[in-house]
Amino acid sequence: MEKDLEVNERTPILADSVTCNLAIVEKKIANHDENSNEKVDFSFKKLDHKKKLTFVTLAFVNFCACTCFSLLAPFFPREAESKGASQTVVGFIFGCFEFVIFVSSPIFGTFLTRLGPKFVFISGVFVCGSCSVLFGLLDRSPSGTIFIVMCFLCRSVEALGCSAFITASFAIVAYSFPDHVTTVFGTLETFSGLGLMVGPPIGGALYELGGYGLPFWTLGGLCLMCAMSSFFFMPSNDEARQPYKGSVFTLLTSMEVWVTCFSIFCGSFSLGFLDPTLASHLQEFNLSTLVVGFIFLAAPAVYGFTAPIWGWVGDAKGQIKSLMVVGNFMSCVAFLLMGPCPLLPPLTLWLNVISLMMVGLFVGCALIPTITCLLVAARRLGFKENLDTYALVSGLFNSAYCLGTFVGPTLGGVLKEHFGFGWASSLVAAMFLLAGINLSLFICCTKPCCCRGDKRSEYTILEGSNDSTPIGGSLEETRA
Repeated sequence: MEKDLEVNERTPILADSVTCNLAIVEKKIANHDENSNEKVDFSFKKLDHKKKLTFVTLAFVNFCACTCFSLLAPFFPREAESKGASQTVVGFIFGCFEFVIFVSSPIFGTFLTRLGPKFVFISGVFVCGSCSVLFGLLDRSPSGTIFIVMCFLCRSVEALGCSAFITASFAIVAYSFPDHVTTVFGTLETFSGLGLMVGPPIGGALYELGGYGLPFWTLGGLCLMCAMSSFFFMPSNDEARQPYKGSVFTLLTSMEVWVTCFSIFCGSFSLGFLDPTLASHLQEFNLSTLVVGFIFLAAPAVYGFTAPIWGWVGDAKGQIKSLMVVGNFMSCVAFLLMGPCPLLPPLTLWLNVISLMMVGLFVGCALIPTITCLLVAARRLGFKENLDTYALVSGLFNSAYCLGTFVGPTLGGVLKEHFGFGWASSLVAAMFLLAGINLSLFICCTKPCCCRGDKRSEYTILEGSNDSTPIGGSLEETRA
C-alpha cells in the first residue's frame, strides 16, 4: 500500500496484526485508500453505530466513576475523625488512591491484551462500584484501627479498579478512534471533569438526605449498572493474542517519553497542589464558604470545557508538542500571578480568579496532547501500531498523571506551611517553566530528524508472517 500521507506528530492509523483475517485487512486497506488524501475532522454524527455506542459508554462511565470517586470529600473527613482517625490519616486515605493507580497502571498496561480490554474495562468499573457500596458500610465498623484498615483496603481495591478501567479506556480510545485520539481524549476529559465537579455537591446532598451510606450506595449502584451495560455496548477486540516482546521499560529509553511524562506530571501536580492550599490562601479576603467553592470551580470548569477544543486543535493541526510548549509556559505565568510570586505586586482577588481560569485553560493545553505524543514516541521506537502498544502507552500516561495527583497535595501542603503560598506557587511555576524548556530543547534538537517525510508507505502490513520486526521497519531504521 503506497501512499504519501504524512503524519506530523499525529496518531498513526491502526495497522492490522500479522495474523489478522485477510478479508478484514483488505477492507481496511480499501477504506484507508479512499480517505488517505483528505483530513476528516472528528464528527459524532459521522461515526458508525458501534463507535457511537463506544463513545457514549466511555463518556458516561467516566462521568459516573469520577463522581463516585469525589463524592466523599464534603463529609468523610468529619466521619473519619469521629471514628478515631486523625487528619493525617485521613489525608493518607485520600492519597493512597492515587498512589495505587500510579503503581498499578503500567502493570495493567502490560497485561491488557492478554486479559482483553473489554474484560479489564468492565471488571474495573464493577470493582469500583462494589468498593463504593462497601465503603458506605464503614460507618458501622468499630472505631480505631479496624476502621482505618478497612478504609485503606476499600480505597486501595477501588483504586485498582479505577486503574484497570482507565487504562483500558485509553487503549480503547486509541484503538477505536486512531485518527482522532486527542479530540476524543479531550472530550472524555470534559465528562471526567464534570464528574469531579458535581461529585462533592451530590455527595453532600445525599449525605444530608440519607446519612453516610446513601451517597456511596447510590453512585456505587450506578457504577455497577454501567458495568453491566458496558458488556453489551463496548466493542470486543478481535486482535490475535500473540506473545508480546515490548515493555514499559522500552518506552522509558526514549527522551521524548521522559519529557512528555514530566509535562504530564507537572500538569497533574499543579491541579492537586490547589486542593489543600487554595482555600486557606483565600481566607484573607474574608469570603464565605459558598464563594470560595465557586472560585474553586474556576480552574476545573475552564479545563473541562476547553479540553475538547485543545483536542480538536491537536488533531486538526498536528502540532502537538507546540501546544504542549505553549501550555507549559502560560501555566507558568498563571501560577506566578496566583501567588503572587513575592517579587510581584501584592495579591488581589481578581488576579486570583483570572489566574485560576488561566490554569484551567493552559494546563489543558499542556496535558491533552500528551497521550498522542506518547503514541508517536512509541512508534519512533519501533513499536507496532497495535493494541499492545496502546495499552502500554495508556498505562504509562495514567501512572505519570496519578504520580502528580499524589505528590501535588502532599508536597503542596508542606510547601505552603513552611514557605507560604506565594513561594509554593512559584515553585509550581518553575516546574512548568522547566517542562516548557525541556520540550523546546527537544523540538530544536530533533526537528531536522522529525521533519523527514514520515510516510505511510514505510508501514507494511504483513499477512501470515511471524516476523517480529516492527511495522515501521527495524529499530535502527525507525530511529533514523
